[in-house]
Amino acid sequence: MTETAASVPRLVVGYIATDRGRDAISLAISIARSVEVELVVTIIRPETSTFHAAGSIPKDGSGIVAQQLDDWLEEALALIPDDISARGVIHTASNESKGLMEVSSDEDAVAIVIGARATTLMRQFRIGTVATSLLHSSEVPVVLAPAGRSDIGPVSRITTLFGARPGAAALIGSAIEAATAFDVDLRLVALIENDGMAEDEVAEVTEFAEQYGGAVLANRAADLFASGRATVVAEAGADIEEAAENVEWISGELAFIGSSRLGHGRVFIGARARRLLRVLPVPVVVIPRRPYNSATQPTTESAKVSAAESTEQN
Repeated sequence: MTETAASVPRLVVGYIATDRGRDAISLAISIARSVEVELVVTIIRPETSTFHAAGSIPKDGSGIVAQQLDDWLEEALALIPDDISARGVIHTASNESKGLMEVSSDEDAVAIVIGARATTLMRQFRIGTVATSLLHSSEVPVVLAPAGRSDIGPVSRITTLFGARPGAAALIGSAIEAATAFDVDLRLVALIENDGMAEDEVAEVTEFAEQYGGAVLANRAADLFASGRATVVAEAGADIEEAAENVEWISGELAFIGSSRLGHGRVFIGARARRLLRVLPVPVVVIPRRPYNSATQPTTESAKVSAAESTEQN
């Protein structure tokens, strides 16, 4: 692996010696093919006195266990092409999610990448114990690699699924930063649940959502919007899953979603986001909710009124 300057952003990649770990590696490689980052491949050694192949590892990491960890890390790094900067870390912590957050803090990482698992029930993403903990505690974005579909090639577009509510402007701002860093187009998609709504009501909500997203873009990234590299659309469905299923995706796309209003600067995935994870077929980046800043809000009067009146996070 090549050397990386200290100023290059770091991406923590949570690795275990399973398909889930390899999915995380594959997605991290795709990201590194699109923007300059250093991959910090991380294996967490739990603080416990019991070890077996599918479970825990002794705290002292002695003997054959330490060798196994070193072998796993070597195997993980071998998956990464030589032209991508990467290094490995074995970190001891009480559990995997806590360890990944500690490494993220130590490395001043921009995000944590982990693999998700697909099941018949969840259809796309299965949020296990590690992911659940990260999605309720991480102070940096959490990137979920879908099972078996994480080798997406170079990132081609950023799509943000948003609502015209407090926190949406911060989510859109993060997506703008990402699209600029990746030098790709940005798409803002408002998802509208139209169950029980009349057609004229759906049209009114759709129009407002598109105006809201356009106002945020005009305020945060006027050049991107004016050049046509950013678009705002709305998709409606009987529920949030149906609306999301109506969205068309292209190869190499990343989906950005926001965390709950309870996050207070951390990722805190809410019910709406969980429902989205059931149907999104692309890697998902969950953005922590940042403090409300009126300077970043859209300038249209209707958007200001809606943001002031609403109390529910997108």
